[in-house]
Amino acid sequence: MNKKEFDRELKKLNKETSWLDICISPDFQCDQTEGFPTSLCVNWKAGKAWLELNESVIADMDEPELDYYRELCADYGIRDCGDAEQFNELLRGLGEDAYQSACLPDDEEEGMEQR
Repeated sequence: MNKKEFDRELKKLNKETSWLDICISPDFQCDQTEGFPTSLCVNWKAGKAWLELNESVIADMDEPELDYYRELCADYGIRDCGDAEQFNELLRGLGEDAYQSACLPDDEEEGMEQR
């Protein structure tokens, strides 16, 4: 998926969605974006996830260089993600740093921690 298609699909996906239905993970580094700090975002209502760059860390990067990394996010595409288990599987697929930085606890783990 190219960046233009990706942006169009994201716009449609999030058109009638409250920001409360979108979760943005802490940022992490992964091979998909060649180490550029990235977050896994998920629209829980739609059950879809995608990558977004953490553009707040940009110091002196020009637009063409930044567009390269945005294209890497678009290459990842929009994935199915309906629950914490799928979210964590996507993170595992992105690498150990992604999983360690942003995994969501599952219900069993939460129950064990509360005892």
